Amino acid sequence: MSSTLLQSWLRLPDGERHDLNGTCSIGRAPDNTLSLADNEVSRRHAIIQAQGEREFWLVDLGSANGTYVNGRRISQSVRLHNGDIIRIASNELEFATEILSAMHPAGQQVMASTMIHIRQAQCWLMVADIIGSTQLAQTLPGAQFPRMTGTWFKNCRQVIDECGGHMSKYLGDGFFCYWDDTEDGAIQVRQAVAKLYEAQLKVNPPFRLVLHFGSAALGTVPTMNELNLHGPEVNFVFRIEKVASTLKQKVLFSEAAVKRMAAEKEVRLVGESAVEGFSATHKFYTPGA
Repeated sequence: MSSTLLQSWLRLPDGERHDLNGTCSIGRAPDNTLSLADNEVSRRHAIIQAQGEREFWLVDLGSANGTYVNGRRISQSVRLHNGDIIRIASNELEFATEILSAMHPAGQQVMASTMIHIRQAQCWLMVADIIGSTQLAQTLPGAQFPRMTGTWFKNCRQVIDECGGHMSKYLGDGFFCYWDDTEDGAIQVRQAVAKLYEAQLKVNPPFRLVLHFGSAALGTVPTMNELNLHGPEVNFVFRIEKVASTLKQKVLFSEAAVKRMAAEKEVRLVGESAVEGFSATHKFYTPGA
C-alpha cells in the first residue's frame, strides 16, 4: 500500500471548497454532485472522473457553451493538474490537489476511515475510442467537434450505466468500462454492445469498440471511492483495440468474450493475430454470422 494519500478539491467562485471524493458531475440540474445555478450552464454539463491512483479527468458532456481549462475549450477528456482553472459559463473553478503523507494528521484521519479492498474477479472488459479524432478536430468548424465528442461521451456513458456497466477510465478520445460477471452480466453486455453498435451506424463521430472477458484485480484507492482495475487481461483488451484498427473492424470480440456470451453462431471470424506483449496468436470476431 502506498504511504501517500491524495486530497483533491475544487475552489468555487465564492471561495468555498468542494472536496472531490470520487466522480463529480457538474451542471445546472440540482441532482448533480456540484450544481451551478446559471442559465448558461447545461443541465448535465461536465463530469470529473476519478480514476487510476491519483488522477482526475474532466469530460465535457456536449454542453452548448463548452467547458474550458486554462482558457482553452476542451474537445476530449483531459487530465486535471494542480492549479488548473476550469471555466463553465461565467463560473471559474480551481482544481487543487495535495499529496499527504500517511503520517500527516489529515492523512491518518483518512486512513482510519478508509478500507482498502482488493479482489480478483472475472469481468467483461470494453474499450471504445473515436476513429480519426485528430483529423476530425482539424476539419470540423468551430465548436462542432467538442460538442460532437462531448455528446458521444454522454450518450455512451448513459448506455453503459443503463446496461449495468461501470465507467472506469476516460482516455482522451475514448473510454474503458467493465461489468462484473453476474448472473445477468452477459445479457447486460449484449444490450450495451447492441446499443453501441446501433449508434455506430447512425451518428458521428465514427468509433470502434472491443470486448474481452477475463480476470482483473479490482481495488479501491483511498480518498477516490472508485474501483481501479489492473492485470494482464486489462492490458490485453487495450492491445485488442490496436488489433481492431489493423483489421479495420469497428467491433471486435476476443474468443473468450464470444464463448462467455455463447455467441458462436452470431459472429464471424475476422482473423488471427498476434497481440503485443502476449504469446501466440489469438482469434478475433465481429458481429454477423
